[in-house]
Amino acid sequence: GMSSLSQNPLRQVLDAVGEAPDWLPYSQWQMYLPRNTDFCVQSGDAKSFAQELARVSGDAQEQHHFEKLLEANGPLSELIAAVPPIALRADLGALQTVASYFQKVNPLAGLAMVASGISPSAPFSRVLKAGEVPETSLTAWFFDFLAFALQGLPAKYTQAAGVSFMMREFFAPGAVMDYPRGGSGALVDALIRAIEKRGGKLRLRARVKQVSVDATGRCKGVILEKDEEEITASTAVLSNADVWTTASLVPDAWKSKLTGSTLDVKEVPICPSFMHLHVGIKADGLDLAKLGIHHIVCNDLEAPVDANNNMVFISIPSALDDTAAPPGYAVIHAYLPATEPYDDWAGMDRRSEEYKKKKLERAEPLYLALERVIPDVRARSVVNMVGTPLTHERFLNKYRGTYGPAYQAGSETYPSPQTK
Repeated sequence: GMSSLSQNPLRQVLDAVGEAPDWLPYSQWQMYLPRNTDFCVQSGDAKSFAQELARVSGDAQEQHHFEKLLEANGPLSELIAAVPPIALRADLGALQTVASYFQKVNPLAGLAMVASGISPSAPFSRVLKAGEVPETSLTAWFFDFLAFALQGLPAKYTQAAGVSFMMREFFAPGAVMDYPRGGSGALVDALIRAIEKRGGKLRLRARVKQVSVDATGRCKGVILEKDEEEITASTAVLSNADVWTTASLVPDAWKSKLTGSTLDVKEVPICPSFMHLHVGIKADGLDLAKLGIHHIVCNDLEAPVDANNNMVFISIPSALDDTAAPPGYAVIHAYLPATEPYDDWAGMDRRSEEYKKKKLERAEPLYLALERVIPDVRARSVVNMVGTPLTHERFLNKYRGTYGPAYQAGSETYPSPQTK
């Protein structure tokens, strides 16, 4: 969670800068499985979750499978909890920032982890295997889904560290999840406050044309598109753009030097894009608090979790946040995450009838999922906006509208944040 001290990396950043939004806690989300099966996922109570697995599946053994998984995950989660992410770095300075935490690591936990073939960078499927969780069980399916929700890849390709950390945090006694009042904009505002009170300045509508590089190849600043204004860095240039976009900003004279660096994008695997549906509805007669903020629809338990149209994620911020919409209304965001092929949209004219027709067609799976949550959602709708991979590409400046790199744990590693 975010509303109390935790190992959550974002919480650690906010603690370090002394800023935070107002957090609204909640403790469950609802899943909708085939054959009209509802699955309530509750945080902070591992026993209740195990019982829900057994109830939904009709198999009492699911409780045992989950307990074995918790046991198998224990050593890895203990290691991850002992060393906070904010202390990790990719240079020799790590010896200083990490050393003080190693005394908290139980050496027996490390040995148990190695003996089971588990490591933070290995795929989470190894943790499932170490826990002897049957591949056909609901427990295996749920954590395959959870890996996909975290990284856009199934458990066999998702690094164990992230899922292991999530398990530890989510099932800790009394654990809650948190939503920022005012939405993600409130979180951005908190980070802006942190920057500005330290003398920093935020520039909006300042698109970067390219990075500027000195004679030695060191990045020394950025050149903006408008008037080709150059901003010189005092220490370093940090890029939060994706790797493909960042590489495209390097001057042509230096692009040949990118081979073998973290900006060598030729071999970087890419996740697919998204479909989005944003809806504003009349909320009269709806008990938004009872409805809850998060809902996930699975259309086929036998299909891969990353199959297109299979997993629909739904967020209803108005269920928690009374500032999300005017009185009497509610806002909804439904999306197909990291499964929409960019090539299906490439080259389309956003103003064409063909594009408008395709948007309506691809929004249909999202509406069908929403109807599992609010059956008369279409009749209630007063505003609806459909986002496509081209929307992702245009508004978020994401290469091919991608969710990000699709590095496969166990066979590929994430590069260092440094560019040399």
